[in-house]
Amino acid sequence: MLDVPGGRRVLRSAPPVLQGILDRLVYPGDSVEALASEIYRAGQPGGVAHLARYLDQLAAAGLLIVSADAEDRRWATLAPTAPTFVFRRKSLGTSAYVLSRFAYLRRFGDVAVLESPLAAAQVVLHQPAVGQLVCALARPTAVAQLDAAAPDLPSTAATQVMRLLLAAGMLTEFTERETTAEDEQPSLAPWEFHDLLFHARSREGRNEGALGTMYSFGRRRDPPPIVKPFEYDEVVALARPDPVALEQADPPLAQVVERRRSIRRYAAEPIGVDQLGEFLHRVARVRDVFPVEAETPWGRLEMEATSRPYPASGGLFPLEFHVVARACRGLEPGVFHYDPMGHRLGRLCGATPDVARLLDESAAAIAEPPEAMQILLVLTARFDRVMWKYSGFAYSLILKDVGIVFQNMYLAATAMNLAPCAIGVGNSDRFSRILGADYYAETSVGEFALGSAPSASEISESPSP
Repeated sequence: MLDVPGGRRVLRSAPPVLQGILDRLVYPGDSVEALASEIYRAGQPGGVAHLARYLDQLAAAGLLIVSADAEDRRWATLAPTAPTFVFRRKSLGTSAYVLSRFAYLRRFGDVAVLESPLAAAQVVLHQPAVGQLVCALARPTAVAQLDAAAPDLPSTAATQVMRLLLAAGMLTEFTERETTAEDEQPSLAPWEFHDLLFHARSREGRNEGALGTMYSFGRRRDPPPIVKPFEYDEVVALARPDPVALEQADPPLAQVVERRRSIRRYAAEPIGVDQLGEFLHRVARVRDVFPVEAETPWGRLEMEATSRPYPASGGLFPLEFHVVARACRGLEPGVFHYDPMGHRLGRLCGATPDVARLLDESAAAIAEPPEAMQILLVLTARFDRVMWKYSGFAYSLILKDVGIVFQNMYLAATAMNLAPCAIGVGNSDRFSRILGADYYAETSVGEFALGSAPSASEISESPSP
């Protein structure tokens, strides 16, 4: 009986000669040749067939870790990272092989690990000479070229490591058409390395790490505050709309959804600060603060939660709203931080060269002249708000929150007859400098252009998705 993740697995009908042999598969394990030799010495040659069958069962269940051992040294180890992985022994042909364009090498603890979002296994490199081979495989390399490609790696070890890399999915065959078998797979062609890695590592299935509500930092510190401290020398109070009047005057939801458009042109008269205040009140304010309790591996945790016009992953609300104003009636140009509790703006800075460049880049992203930009709303994330609770997919949750907020922004702007447009990219380095913040603690994760709506005829001349 084996204790495995998710329960136990029973190996039935194992002959007595195998019962001790299988114990020797526990890490660091033993070679198949050594196990088979012991079975022969015990006078049970039929046990070798049983051993092969059980090894196949373990491999099919993703429970077998396979190492490349040669000359009394362990060179590399293949370890499954998901239950879907099945180890299959693969023979090396005469073709050249090249490293997958999705493979990457990283430090994990005190070892170097080769991984790929294409694979449900990783390869641990135990010796520096194996890294020499991995580097050489950036170019097509045949088995006959291994001695020259990795001169510090013995031939027998190089061949075994190549087999492990091939079985793990780290190598792809270089074809006669001077391309790789991987590149000829239509479904892989559109994927870039970082996109596929982010997808695979923030979803279940190919992720061996912690994934879910782990409260990884629960023992180290209290949760970050639910609302970011608001301390500014210059504060702009915003008008609060009457919720009852909004409910009576707003168009029906079905009409708002149908009318929603990305509008990249603006009226000659810019948006006003009262309109901006109403917009932020509809989209981003804190409606209520209340205590909650959470059960964690470290005990019960008491903390604050809020209710806002939009939902957030785990009720954590990591997003902060910033107004970058170029043209807004009643508001000086510059960068402002929105206080969702007090419904006010705190002035961060004026129209510095970095701010001007940020606005120019955002205008270019929506194919409009820089002088046309009125308001740029920048969403930043306080990353530890999510990461102290969730592991494995925290950043993907933040991006989901951004999408939710964008939809709310579109609906609010449409109901108010403003011109909204989400922007697909922004300069996080630049905005972290504007904030004066640590890039890894808080920076921009979403940008949204807002302005006064042009006439209906101008909108019809420039259809938008």
